[in-house]
Amino acid sequence: MAGGEKAKSSGEYGERIVKNVLTLIGWEELDEGVTVDCVHSEAHSKDGKNSSKHGIDYIYQYKSNLRDSTRQDILISVKCRQSYPVKDTTARDHFREFYTDLVMAAECYPSSSPYHRKMSNTKKRSHSGIIFWIDRSRDDEKQYEDMVEKVVNIRLQESNFLESVSLIDNARAQFLYESLTYVNKQFGQENVEFYYIDTGLNNANLNRLYSGKSMPVEYICSDIIPLHVTKNDNKILYLSVRERFDKDTLKRLIGLAQDITKNWATEIVISFPDYNEFEHKQYFNDAILEFDDNKFTKIISVTTYKPDFRDEV
Repeated sequence: MAGGEKAKSSGEYGERIVKNVLTLIGWEELDEGVTVDCVHSEAHSKDGKNSSKHGIDYIYQYKSNLRDSTRQDILISVKCRQSYPVKDTTARDHFREFYTDLVMAAECYPSSSPYHRKMSNTKKRSHSGIIFWIDRSRDDEKQYEDMVEKVVNIRLQESNFLESVSLIDNARAQFLYESLTYVNKQFGQENVEFYYIDTGLNNANLNRLYSGKSMPVEYICSDIIPLHVTKNDNKILYLSVRERFDKDTLKRLIGLAQDITKNWATEIVISFPDYNEFEHKQYFNDAILEFDDNKFTKIISVTTYKPDFRDEV
């Protein structure tokens, strides 16, 4: 396959991968492959050539459930490469390029038709960017390296248009995939929704939703995903956790669950990637003893979303 064809094929492959992840988090009504006219052609010039257009791989628009009367426009860029850079300096250079491309597209986004859509019951709007940096290789043992850690200290030009820019690498995408696929399989996808926490910015709406199928953009880089699960007549708070199990983390999560539920849950499940009952049960017992509300602690269980044959006993 020629270089140009391979790059095009890699890009399309990456877009399919990312679309599957977006579907998993409930972002289904997407604008795909949006071309935006450049309205800052000189400022956005590259290699001495004025810019005329920008490409945005996906746009997702929704009414926020974490902020009252707020419309969210999410601009998504997909970068699929053969492998992640070996050197940190190269990784930072690549990310700076990805970031700059997305910010330039965002600055011209108001010239596009999706920007001008009306959304009912919204008075404010927020714009966020997401860069999916996908390593398509499965052979170099670097596919789950933490790219966020490599670029965290990079200096970037601030964007006056985007409220935030998130980086999703393979490791973050895999957490979303593994944890959500597991809970959907365990309880049935129709019974699983994202739980919309009280942020202090979503209390004015009398018709406020407390859960739904669409993940708020604020959760996409969170190491804890709160879910509302319905099982027969039971209402379950299910916390999917990216961190490895330890007693202190568990105590913090029990406290968080207590704050979130306010007595509405009949069951609380905290799910780690590596919880092992044989090794960790005593730590769990020790943790719940530090809480006075026995009625509350009795409904807590801990599990793993990455079980193997040794966990089914």
